[in-house]
Amino acid sequence: DEEALDMLEAVKDRHFVAPGIAWLINTARHAEPWGIKPGSRLTIEYERELEMCVETMKKMHRRGIRICIGGDYGFAWTPQGTNAKDIQTFVEMLGFSPMEAILAATKYGGEIMGMGDELGQIREGYLADLLLVDGDPVANVRVLQEKDRLLAIMKDGKFHKKPQMQEARRRLTA
Repeated sequence: DEEALDMLEAVKDRHFVAPGIAWLINTARHAEPWGIKPGSRLTIEYERELEMCVETMKKMHRRGIRICIGGDYGFAWTPQGTNAKDIQTFVEMLGFSPMEAILAATKYGGEIMGMGDELGQIREGYLADLLLVDGDPVANVRVLQEKDRLLAIMKDGKFHKKPQMQEARRRLTA
């Protein structure tokens, strides 16, 4: 309600909101292989909750309340490694610009963990958690979901996935 939004807005520099929006979407729309049937009472309730969530998140965004990306992952219909879809959801459903959604997935993550001076930005002295992407995620956030377009992945300054230099060079100059 408006009172709760007012309260969150009053402390927006100290608090974050991290909705489990992927859980709502995937339970309502993509969980049939696990016995959750579209049109069932459960999925209808999840769709209703999703509608309210989207409306509320849009209001929070307009008020400048920091919203982080990070849903409930690790379940059959929200598997680990698929959370880049949330960036697309923030853009397409919540009205974030691509850069705002990327910041919600990176910079705010460092801040919410109390590590805003170490994580979430590309800066000297910060932990090097980086993606080298074949494409421009600001022009098309969906490229972050295409594993073959993630040319390199670095975690804490060490490669998790090393770039294939010849292939990366060819793709980046094309």
